[in-house]
Amino acid sequence: MKVVVSASEGEETRAARDWCAANLHEDDEVIAVVGTNQVGEFVLGAPPLDSINGAQFDLIEAAQREVCVPLTSVGVACTSRLVRRTQGRALVQVAREEHADLIVVGKYPHGSFADAVLGEVATQLAHRPPCPLVIVPVGAASVLHSSG
Repeated sequence: MKVVVSASEGEETRAARDWCAANLHEDDEVIAVVGTNQVGEFVLGAPPLDSINGAQFDLIEAAQREVCVPLTSVGVACTSRLVRRTQGRALVQVAREEHADLIVVGKYPHGSFADAVLGEVATQLAHRPPCPLVIVPVGAASVLHSSG
């Protein structure tokens, strides 16, 4: 199975990663996706903010360290990818390009108003996912272990 995982930052990424570690197998493949906001390209022609001082390489290294290293240590193949789109759009793009079987994202448990204000990736994907979607509440990954 080919799985796209959100590798944005913090607890949400750890929840998605932990779910994958508990539920995926050695024959599965994970692509950890980091989306970068292109806002810098539209403000006075400035370069993208994520390319300043090699920050884009730091983002890829963080995805490798936070998602891929723990998954490969349990036998799940993992690569990371940087996409110049917002996180939600980056996940959709990679899922379509790779013909992914599943997208996994973490989510803080709060209400729909906060989701709308914060622009939650999980909420964005839930409306039109390109493939099945697993939304892992932060703090719940260890409870959601499959039986097979």
